[in-house]
Amino acid sequence: MNTELKYEFKVDLKPVRHKSRRYYMAKISNEPRLRQYLVLAYQIQDALEKNTDTSLLQVAGWLNMTYTRIKQITNLLLLCPGIQKELLLLNTDKIRQLTERKIRDIAKEIDWQKQLSTWNNLTH
Repeated sequence: MNTELKYEFKVDLKPVRHKSRRYYMAKISNEPRLRQYLVLAYQIQDALEKNTDTSLLQVAGWLNMTYTRIKQITNLLLLCPGIQKELLLLNTDKIRQLTERKIRDIAKEIDWQKQLSTWNNLTH
């Protein structure tokens, strides 16, 4: 006997709308550049710590940036933790008004107290 059994039932399938890469990139590009660069600096530092064979020159090649530019970005890690925290969490409009050159000048200062006083003068 050659009988085929068929089972039919209703399934409520809802369309899935995956968010595109462009959606996520738009959210990232809304962040201030200084914040993006500080996060990138931490990612570079993490990559260098995980793989000791990797150099900043290699990272520069991967990111299609110059070695000097990568060095400028990673020097943001020389900022005192208080300034880094404010860069990551502070009101976006205040950060957008800051120039990267001024932040680089702050990072050149070794003394964190002097960094903080310069930062406070800059932001207030």
